[in-house]
Amino acid sequence: MLKEGLNTNNLDDLSGQRLRPSLLSDLWVLAKARVVSLLVFTAAVGEILAPNALIHWESALAGLVGIALAGGAGGVLNQIVEPALDQHMHRTLHRPLAEGRVSRTGAILYAAVLMGAAIAILAWGTNPLTLVLTLVGTVGYGVVYTLYLKPSTPWNIVWGGLAGALPPLIGWSAITGSLAALPLVLVLLVFVWTPAHFWPLAICCRQDYAKACIPMLPVTHGVDRTRKEILNYAILTWIVSLVPVFLTGDWVYGAIAALSGA
Repeated sequence: MLKEGLNTNNLDDLSGQRLRPSLLSDLWVLAKARVVSLLVFTAAVGEILAPNALIHWESALAGLVGIALAGGAGGVLNQIVEPALDQHMHRTLHRPLAEGRVSRTGAILYAAVLMGAAIAILAWGTNPLTLVLTLVGTVGYGVVYTLYLKPSTPWNIVWGGLAGALPPLIGWSAITGSLAALPLVLVLLVFVWTPAHFWPLAICCRQDYAKACIPMLPVTHGVDRTRKEILNYAILTWIVSLVPVFLTGDWVYGAIAALSGA
């Protein structure tokens, strides 16, 4: 029986080792790849709407790769700052830094490699405006939001969401090298959508946020107030989604946006 017990323990140990995430999986999580995929998607929309996008396909591709790498660097920076906070939340306690599977030094090196590659690709394949906008977005999320906004104000996701709203403009600038009204409206659309999208999650995780001393709106102002703000921002998202009609004259899009938004 002792022998069988030892064999069972050994099997449990081996099973635990097999279930341990691989280094590639940890790097994927550190870079917040699923979130970055949304940044790349909205950047691609900006590129598709830009004039002569097919002619400048090399700049378009460089822009998407650069945004993906820079967004990954921002995700790593966010987790470098917050391993202690992540340990207090069920949603984040198994992240690589929170569990100690990746060292902070290793994460810093990883972020530096991603950011360095992003800068090189954007500088080579796009233009200075695109590079500057990408740097603003990365620093805005990885530094300004993580270090200053998130721990200090319940409206953190509103102002911090601006960094994540920039990709449509970055995609447009990668093709044109300039700014325009239409991509700025898309930035505004993502900006007002972000709180409406995130606060339901914050309501579900409000006890974890309170435990981690993060002043999310449901923690500081209560669930009822947060629900009202979700509704306000959802309505605002719907209104902003109709603005492109007046810029492009595309009433088919306007009808679809009005009905689906409603």
